[in-house]
Amino acid sequence: MLKIVSIILLVLLGALLLLASRQPDSFAIERAVVIAAPAEVIFPKIADLHQWSAWSPYDKLDPAMKKVFNGTPGAAGASMYWSGNAKAGEGTMTMRELMPPSKLTMQLDMLKPIEGHNVVEFNLEPAEGGTRVTWAMRGPNSFLSKIAGVFMNMDTMIGKDFEDGLASLKSQVEMK
Repeated sequence: MLKIVSIILLVLLGALLLLASRQPDSFAIERAVVIAAPAEVIFPKIADLHQWSAWSPYDKLDPAMKKVFNGTPGAAGASMYWSGNAKAGEGTMTMRELMPPSKLTMQLDMLKPIEGHNVVEFNLEPAEGGTRVTWAMRGPNSFLSKIAGVFMNMDTMIGKDFEDGLASLKSQVEMK
């Protein structure tokens, strides 16, 4: 009986590893919203990491999260280190490229709960009714991420966070 259970477990493990190996080597997640305001009004709320607590869904994961800001707010090289509970994790966001008021690129380095090194990009472009704001993230899929991808859809999970954050940003900007 133990031999049969061991064989079944080995087959299941092999199937899991095979499915994980067939996951893509990289990922890209993107969500967008139209905000009834000019890009010049929206851009500073994204470019200044101090302002993220007003709209980012990630700040709500741990109200006691510790943050350390470095550099000039809204400028290339500005960064934020955070350390929070198991949901918020630990990591650093660093502004890499800013092209006001239309684009900014950041480096996101997650240390916990799962290490990851990704590029985050915001694009702001004119649209009917205001400005189309696109929040995107891309990066490599580690083997651990590929295994997780067998059981859950990362686009759905992170995409929901992006949708919530963009809705909050929209609400905050349009209130004024």
